[in-house]
Amino acid sequence: MKDLFLARAVAFNSFSESVRNRFFTLFAVFAFTAVYASVLAGVMAVDQEARVLTDFGLALIELTALAYSLFGVSSSLLKEAETKTIYLVFSRPVPRRVYLAGKLAGALLTAGLMLAIMGAIHLSLLAFRGFGLPEFYAWALAGTFLKLAVIISFAFFVSLFSTSAVSTLVISSIMWTLGHFAAEARFMAERLPGFKGIVFNVFLWLIPNLQLFNARDAAGAACALGPGVIVPAASWVAASYLAALWLLARKEF
Repeated sequence: MKDLFLARAVAFNSFSESVRNRFFTLFAVFAFTAVYASVLAGVMAVDQEARVLTDFGLALIELTALAYSLFGVSSSLLKEAETKTIYLVFSRPVPRRVYLAGKLAGALLTAGLMLAIMGAIHLSLLAFRGFGLPEFYAWALAGTFLKLAVIISFAFFVSLFSTSAVSTLVISSIMWTLGHFAAEARFMAERLPGFKGIVFNVFLWLIPNLQLFNARDAAGAACALGPGVIVPAASWVAASYLAALWLLARKEF
C-alpha cells in the first residue's frame, strides 16, 4: 500500500510537470494546426473525403503524441540527475522500482491526455465537415496508446544508458520505425538460409511489432484490441521496465 501511494505521488508529480511545461502548449497548438491541415487535404479527396480526413488526422495525432512523449521521456531522468532532484528522492525511503513505475505512469498519463485532447479536436473538425464518429475511432486511439506505451517504456530504458537526450530520441525513433516493418522483416528472415536466418530471427524478436496496434487499418470492419494485442503490449512494457530497473539499480545516486 505504501509503495502504491509513493508511485502515485511520483506519477502525478511527473504528470503535472509535463502539463505545466510550455512545450505542452506548443504541441497542443501544433496538433490543432496539423489536424486542421487534414481538413484541407480532405477537401481535395472529393469522394473519399471522410476517409482521408480520418486517416490523416489519426496519423498526425499519433506522430504529435509520439514526438512530445519521446521529448519528455528522453530528458526526464537526465534533467532530474542534473538538478540533483533524483538524489533528494532517493535520500528518502522511495524504492527505485516505485520511482521508475511512477515516472512511467506519469508519462503514460500525459500521453493519454494528449490523445484525448487531440481526438476531441479532430472529431470537432470532422463534425464541422458534416461527418459522424467513425466506428473504429475509439479502437484506433486505444491502439495508438498501446504503441506509445511500448515506445515510452523503451525510451525510459534507453535514457538510462544513453549519453544525451538526443541519442535517446534517435534510438527510440529508430525502434519506432523498425517496429512498423517488423512483420515484413520476419517474412524476409524466414527465407534466409542457415545460421544467418537464425541470428536475424532472434534479433527481430527483440523488436516489437507495432503494426499489431494499427486499429485504424481495419476501418469499416468490426475491430477490437483483444488479448492477442494487449498481451504483447503488456509484455513489452514489462520487459522494458525490468530492463530499465536493472540499469537504474546500478546507478550511483
